[in-house]
Amino acid sequence: MQILKYTLEAFIPFDKDSIEKFLFLCEETINNLTSDEKIIFKLKSATHELLINSLEHGYGKNSGKVSFSMQKTKHSILLEMTDEGSGLNPSILNLENQCKDLNSIKDRGWGLMILNKLSDNMVIASNKPKGTKISVFISV
Repeated sequence: MQILKYTLEAFIPFDKDSIEKFLFLCEETINNLTSDEKIIFKLKSATHELLINSLEHGYGKNSGKVSFSMQKTKHSILLEMTDEGSGLNPSILNLENQCKDLNSIKDRGWGLMILNKLSDNMVIASNKPKGTKISVFISV
């Protein structure tokens, strides 16, 4: 069996066990989506970064609703994470300047830099009615 599309929505408390359970479910799906170890590493790393960003920045280290989805096409895998947290204004981000290298990162932006390096393309958008939606594309 090979999964082609998967969506998981959960209300996640900000605690280690809940975060690990959510990541475990996502990782099981990733393992059924592809057998390419390099792509598995990218997807699992991106999922971890996206979840932590949602809970830490979107919900201020509190509980919140998170939606994880993946879709495989002939040439790529789309990974999306949405939350209903405080939101992020994508128009103020300049990923090219913000995510060049480790020296350009100060206190914040590590997660975005990692996601930018792991993916072939990343899109940050507002989630309606509130929150953030981050889409990560990885070529297969």
